[in-house]
Amino acid sequence: MINPTNMTLTDWADSVILSINSDELLGRLDDETRWQDWAVGLLTSGTFSTQTLPDPYQFSDWRDWAMRAYIMLEVN
Repeated sequence: MINPTNMTLTDWADSVILSINSDELLGRLDDETRWQDWAVGLLTSGTFSTQTLPDPYQFSDWRDWAMRAYIMLEVN
């Protein structure tokens, strides 16, 4: 997972896509207002599907969710 500090949402999402090794395709985040839908796609991808990560719909700010997920993945 990529640390979202000092990144824009689209830069972070693009970096995450490039960093994961997954056979499943995760589409680019084109509409920032739908970041939670994109994040659910990320969570259900093969790379993260076995991880217990926070529900993006419980967060109103993408950076809060991304930082929480980042910390949880770095600890595991």
